[in-house]
Amino acid sequence: MSAPPATTRTEQPAMRTWQVVALGTLVVIAEGYDLIVYGALLPQLLTEPGWGLTSASAGSIGSLVYLGMLVGALAGGPVCDRVGRRPFVTVAVAWFTAWTVVCGLAQEPWQLGLARLLAGVGMGAVIPAAIALAKEHTPPRRTGLVVTILMAGIPIGGTAASLLGIVLLPTHGWRIMFLAGGAISLVVLVLAVLGLPESASHRMTAVEERPSPVAAFAALFRERRALLTALFAVATFANLLTWYGLNTWLTTLMREMDYPLGSALGFSLCLNAGAVVGSLVLVIAAERWGLRQVAAVCGVFTAAGILVCAAGPQNTGVLLGTVAVIGTAAQTALTLILASVADSYPTRMRASAVGWANGTGRAGAVVAPALGGAILAADLGPRAVFLAFAASALVAAAVMVVLAVRGRQAQS
Repeated sequence: MSAPPATTRTEQPAMRTWQVVALGTLVVIAEGYDLIVYGALLPQLLTEPGWGLTSASAGSIGSLVYLGMLVGALAGGPVCDRVGRRPFVTVAVAWFTAWTVVCGLAQEPWQLGLARLLAGVGMGAVIPAAIALAKEHTPPRRTGLVVTILMAGIPIGGTAASLLGIVLLPTHGWRIMFLAGGAISLVVLVLAVLGLPESASHRMTAVEERPSPVAAFAALFRERRALLTALFAVATFANLLTWYGLNTWLTTLMREMDYPLGSALGFSLCLNAGAVVGSLVLVIAAERWGLRQVAAVCGVFTAAGILVCAAGPQNTGVLLGTVAVIGTAAQTALTLILASVADSYPTRMRASAVGWANGTGRAGAVVAPALGGAILAADLGPRAVFLAFAASALVAAAVMVVLAVRGRQAQS
């Protein structure tokens, strides 16, 4: 029997790229499920016997996971630049897997809140590492595509949470949803340990040449990068305020508008399904017209779709289509912003830069659930919540316009 043909030098990088992208996407899917599942559980948590949760207190608990993500992203990026992508990803996945299981065992609201906070640390830490690892296995001019595929894992995970919620919540309650998320994450962890490679560019960098976490963070604000770093932070803050605000409150807002739970979960499903399918289509436009330009357009479409929802009850089919457009535009804007960050910084500080943008952006995600809960608690109604999230989408679009103009000026 003849030996199998040797892998060519041009085939191997492509094979390795898609191996990294596939495993990285599975990691993000697991995170997306564990992150977004809380929004599907809100109606049941509000009626959990003995807990006495209100919209405001439930929103505060929902915010804690994003606070943990903020800490994880800001601290994790510089550490990842120091110790390496592969070990950092696997430890982060193990961390949020364990705390997601603890969420399903919580007996008091404070226990659920603490577990969500600690799970969020791992969730926030894993994204910069996964994006940096994927970028460093990607050919030039394909960053947008690879990051889009990777970040599509979040709405895929959210879609899985919505589908399981439709099936399991009416008969099994909310705890099984967290336990299922822990099981999914455990499987993904095993696959990552077995098959995820290290970044060649990071591996070839001598340990003494890798910046310390403090030096990597400080470098983001040197060599004329301060304004760029600040603008990326504002863009991700506003975008994530919109995206996670909708993911947390959409089911509840639609119930407030007198839609049954099944239909309300359907809106959440359309939001995340639209994000998956649409973002993969729009990245083609981004490769032609620019990451920052298309991100700005997506911000405008996000705001327009939210305003349609705020206009009031109408044909269910029209609303489902509108929600799908919102998911497409908001998720695409997020992925293109992060792809632009990955393209804008060198390898030695790439995870730190993505961690900074994603971490400061998580402040918007921290604010979003609490903001929605506070607006509802003030009896301003679901339309006021929609209007707040539309405004934040427009802010993200405006910042990306500024960054696009700066990019053109730098090239001229």
